[in-house]
Order: sequence, then C-alpha cells, then structure tokens
Amino acid sequence: MMAGARLPRPGRAVASFLLAPWCRQVALVQAMSVLAWLLCLFIWARGIARAPQAGTQAWWCMPGMSSGAVTGASLPVRVASGLPMWLLMVAAMALPGMLPAAEHVAANTFRRRRSMAVGAFLATYLLVWLAFGAAAELPVAALGVAPAGALFSVALAAAAAYELTAAKRWALNRCHRSWPLPPLGVRGVAGVVRFAWINASGCIASCWLSMLAMLAAPEARPLAMVGMTVAMTYGRLTRRPLSGQKRVAAGYTGVAAALLALAIV
Repeated sequence: MMAGARLPRPGRAVASFLLAPWCRQVALVQAMSVLAWLLCLFIWARGIARAPQAGTQAWWCMPGMSSGAVTGASLPVRVASGLPMWLLMVAAMALPGMLPAAEHVAANTFRRRRSMAVGAFLATYLLVWLAFGAAAELPVAALGVAPAGALFSVALAAAAAYELTAAKRWALNRCHRSWPLPPLGVRGVAGVVRFAWINASGCIASCWLSMLAMLAAPEARPLAMVGMTVAMTYGRLTRRPLSGQKRVAAGYTGVAAALLALAIV
C-alpha cells in the first residue's frame, strides 16, 4: 500500500473488535485491552476496600491510580512509580482505536511473520506512549500540584477547545496514514516500526489533552475512563470526523461545566 493511503473503513474495525477478529494476532491485541480494563476495575475495587474512608468515598473513585503516589521519594522515583499505571490506562483507552492499524499490519504481512510484525508494532506503539507519559508526569511530580475537581474541569474544557482546532484534524489524518511495509528482512521490521511511530505520534497528538485530563483528576475514575475511551475511539474511527470532533467537544464541555459547578457548590 502506498504511503499516505487510508486504512480500512472504521466500521469493519469496530465490528471486528466487538465480534471476532480475523486473525489471532489481532485477537491478542483485543485481549490486552480487555485485560487492562479488568485490571483497572480490580485496582479500583481493591482500593475502595482498603481505603479507611471507604464509607464516605465516592464510589466512582479509583484509589491507587494517581501518578506520583510515592511521597518523600526522589523525582525519578515519583515519575517511575506512575508509569505502570499510565501504561495500563493507555492499554485500556488507546488500544481500541489502534485496532485498524494492527489489522493493517497483519493483513500486509506474510503469515509466518505476522506475529513478529504485530508484536513489533504494538511494542513500538506502547513505548511511544510510555515516553509521552514520562514527559507528562515529570512536571506534575516536580511541581507537586495537587489534582482537584476544578483542575480536571479546566483540563476537559481545554480538551474540548482542542477538538475544534486544525491541529486536531492534522493529528487525526496522521492517525489514518499508512506506510509501505516491506515483506522481509530488516527493512520489513523497520517499516513496521516506522508505521507504529506514525500511528502512535498521531494518536498522541490527537488525544494528549484527554489523557492529561486523567492526570489532573483527583483520582482516575472508571466512569471518566470509559467516557474518554468512547470519545477518543469514536473521534478516531468515525466516518465523519468534523461532526465527530464537534460532538466530542460538546460532550467534554458539558461534563466540564457540570463538574465545575459541583466543585463551586
């Protein structure tokens, strides 16, 4: 496939995610996303059970998911302590929208090399997100800013405004770019890695404010994660991206206004 071509239509990707994949490599990516969600819910339930204030704590909070939770430690340790949970959130929230790209790699690779190609793509994709997470958590851990509901509302409002910008449209176009995948040898692996970099960087450029909003939340909330995952996946896979951006922006704005009103009250 020539560079700049579009990936398969999103309807097929959504159907494959909800129903059944056409190859076991894509099924493993699906399973990783489902497992990440189950782990998030397990951590939420375990944190609620162990919290001393469990009787008064809001049921939607997820203790233990905040970055930089190690108090009194050095800056690198505080940043590193948040990276496993960041990677878990990325696997839960970003992998559903990445499935069309994984299918593209599997469909354009020889069967005997398919596992290696999809594995290289997934590893590169997650490593790029991990690097972004470290860069995002560094100033938060250094400044020691305490997350708050009002800050979360401001982050959501900023994400809503970003949805309507030209930069967001450029990022979505980059998410849907393809790249030639040579069939064999080092060039084949390099092509997959390059395609993963294009896809991951476009995804980060598209969703970075939404993901940073999770860091701004007092505790990462399962309902917020579900809502943002739906919004991010819909915005990436919809056939009408301009209308999708407006709908996502309207949803973010409504939630931000409601949370800000609750914080003021």
